[in-house]
Amino acid sequence: MPRSVAELIDLLDLEVIEDNLFRGRQPNTSMQRVFGGQVAAHSLVAATRTVDPAYVVHSLHSYFLRPGDPSVPIVYDVDAVRDGRSFATRRVLARQHGRPIYGMTASFQIPEEGLEHQDVMPTVTPPEECRDLVKAARPQNDPEEWDREWAALDVRWAGDSRPNGLLVDGKHPARARLWMRINGSLPDDPLIHQAGFTYGSLELTAESPDRFQASN
Repeated sequence: MPRSVAELIDLLDLEVIEDNLFRGRQPNTSMQRVFGGQVAAHSLVAATRTVDPAYVVHSLHSYFLRPGDPSVPIVYDVDAVRDGRSFATRRVLARQHGRPIYGMTASFQIPEEGLEHQDVMPTVTPPEECRDLVKAARPQNDPEEWDREWAALDVRWAGDSRPNGLLVDGKHPARARLWMRINGSLPDDPLIHQAGFTYGSLELTAESPDRFQASN
């Protein structure tokens, strides 16, 4: 994983091979694997670069198909499924060794006024009062290396619904709450912010829960 915000920003940039075809490099990491958040963020960047800037992404769906190979780049093939007056749709296929390892479908929309709704914000412990998830989950044999691997993210654990997980909710037995942010400043480019959020969200869901549970 990137060891700083600067490395994360550099990682999110893609090489243009030709129209609708991009290549993403692998980070220099001691954890030799392809992280899900990395591939998802790259796919979002690739899809967005094929859409008119008037459109902004509002939803995406991920499909993890095969393990990735950390020793070679990943090629992202974007299919311009639809370009409408208000909406655009892109399908991205990430490939290595001629085989798909990941697929994404992303929808984009021109911002316009309309009905707005959102879930009510739950009562959550403030982030400054929550445990640092990465420090709590890091292995004891090499804590400094683990900290460097996750240095680009600041994550605080606000509880989950497992035994002794702080959240008691019989209606939602599989719930977890985390505060998350990039551990530094990002450029003003909205795409960098969206890709950074995608990167962090999928990295955390894939990597941290089991390790954190083991540390308690």
